[in-house]
Amino acid sequence: MADPKQYIVDVMDGKVTVCKYVRLAVERHVRDLKRDDIVFEEKSGYRAIEFISLLKHTKGRNFAGLQFELAGWQAFIIYCLFGWKNLDGSRRFRLSYTEVAKKNGKSTLAASIGLYMMVADGEPGSEVYSCATTRDQAKIVFNEARNMVKASPELSRVITVYTHNLHSEKTLSKFEAISNDYNSFEGKNPYCGIVDEYHAHSDDLLFTNLKAATVARHQSLIWIITTAGYNKEGPCYQFRKMCVDVLEGRLDDDNLFAIIFTLDDGDNWHDPAVWVKSNPNLGVSVLESALTGEFQQAINSTTAEVGFRTKNLNVWTDQSAVWIPDHRWQECNAIPLPDLKGKECWASLDLSATVDITVFGLLFRTDKFYWYPVMFLPGMTATERSRKDHVNYDKWIREGWIYETDGDVVDYNFLRAKINELAKDYKIKSIQYDRWNSSQLVNDLKADGAYLVPFGQGYQSMSTPTKELEKLVLNHEIEMGGNPVMRWMNSNVEIRRDPADNIKIDKSRSSEKVDGMVALVMALGGYLTDQDKGSVYDKRGIIHL
Repeated sequence: MADPKQYIVDVMDGKVTVCKYVRLAVERHVRDLKRDDIVFEEKSGYRAIEFISLLKHTKGRNFAGLQFELAGWQAFIIYCLFGWKNLDGSRRFRLSYTEVAKKNGKSTLAASIGLYMMVADGEPGSEVYSCATTRDQAKIVFNEARNMVKASPELSRVITVYTHNLHSEKTLSKFEAISNDYNSFEGKNPYCGIVDEYHAHSDDLLFTNLKAATVARHQSLIWIITTAGYNKEGPCYQFRKMCVDVLEGRLDDDNLFAIIFTLDDGDNWHDPAVWVKSNPNLGVSVLESALTGEFQQAINSTTAEVGFRTKNLNVWTDQSAVWIPDHRWQECNAIPLPDLKGKECWASLDLSATVDITVFGLLFRTDKFYWYPVMFLPGMTATERSRKDHVNYDKWIREGWIYETDGDVVDYNFLRAKINELAKDYKIKSIQYDRWNSSQLVNDLKADGAYLVPFGQGYQSMSTPTKELEKLVLNHEIEMGGNPVMRWMNSNVEIRRDPADNIKIDKSRSSEKVDGMVALVMALGGYLTDQDKGSVYDKRGIIHL
C-alpha cells in the first residue's frame, strides 16, 4: 500500500518529477497542517486508502484479478479528500478536481471512491452517481464499480449488482450512471457525484444541477475527473482556471481540492523526461513503449500532435489545427496518374456556391489509392479572383487542372454532361454528395442512371475517412497525380475536433478553398462504407460469390 506521507516528502524534496500544480497541491496540504480552524484526521484518510486497496482490478492482462495497489499520487488524493475535516467533524473538501492524462487510472480510482462513498463513509441512504455527457461515458465509471463488486466476495455480501444499478439493502444506498439530462436529478439526493470527462461538457448545467441537488447532504462530495480538452471557452477550462487561482493563492476556497498533472510552461513536449509530469502512472498503467509510439505519430502529423499533447500530455490546445505538412503531401503528388480507364472507382460531388469551385472526384483503389479530381469554375469568377486574391486560377485553367465554364455562375448543364462522359470511361460504384447542399443537378444525375448517396458533413460521417486520409498520405499509399490545386487546397485546411477526438475539415476556419479535400474525404468515406458492408455480409455468410 502506497504511503501518502512518503509521496508528500518525495514531492517536497524533488525526488518525484511533478509539475508546479502538483507541487502547489502538496504544499497547500503541508501549509494547512499548521492551521487551527480546520483539522487533519489522519486515520480517516488511511481508512479510505485501506478500503480502496482491498478492491481488485477488473481489466488488463497485467492487472485483472489483482488487488488495487494505489500509486503515491492516488493515495495522496484520497488521503486529503477523506482526512481533512472542519472543526465540527464534517468533510472539508466537498468539491474535488483531478486532471490527468488518459490511461492513468482515472476511472478505476473514481469507481473505487464511489464505492467507498456508497457503503463505507457512514452515510445512511447514500446515493452515488457517475455523470457524463452521454450514458455510455457515464457507465464507464459505473461499470468499473460494478465489476469491482462482482470481484469482491466481501462487497458482494452487502451490494446487489443489477445491470443499471448497484444497491445495498443494508445501508439503503445505491450507485447509478446519469447522462447529460438536466432533469436527471429530479427527486434524487446525491451524496457523491462523479463528473467524468468534464472537458466534453458544452455547458455547466449538469454540474450546476448536481451541485444544487447535494445541498441537503451535510458532507456530500462532487469529484470532477477529466483529461485536458480543446474548448478553452467551455465550462471545464473555466473551472480549471479557478482551480489554478486557488492553487496559486489568488483565490481562497477551503471546500475545493484541486490537483492537475500537466507539463510546465517552457517544457519541451518532445523530451520524454517531462512526460511523467502528465503521466504519474508512467511505467505502470501507461506503457512507455505505447507512449513513445504515439509520440512518433505526433511528430509526423499535426493532427496527431494535437491529440498527443492534449490526451497523452494533458495540455489544453485549440480545437483547430493545421493538417498535413506540405512536404508529406508532395511525396504523394510527384508522379502523373496511370491510365485508369475502365477501372472501378468511388466518386464524390462537392457542389459549391454558384460562383465558386465545384469538384467531382474519382477515387481508385488498385495497388494503392489514386485521386482524380475534376474541377469547375465560372470563367468570369476565375479572372476576377486570380487578380484580387492572387490565386493561380487562370494558370490552372490553362494547364487543364480546372474546367472553365461560361458566364459568372457554375454551368450545371456542363457539369452534368462532363460527369456522364466520365461515367462512360470509368466504373463508378457510387457518388457521394452533401445532402444539405444538393441541387437539381443531383436529381438530373439520378435520372441519368447514376447512383448517388447522401453524405453527412458532421463528425459522425467525416471523422473516420478524414483520419484515414491522413494515414494514407503519411504512409504514401495514395497518389494525387501532381495536382497543384489539390496541393494548394491541402495547405488551406484546418481541422476541427470535438471533445471525443473526432475530426473534420473546418471550412469556416480554413484560410481559402478546401473543396477538393472535402470531396476526397467524401469519396474515401464511400469506399470505406462499401468495404465495411462487404466485410459484415461476408462474415455473416449472407453473400456467396
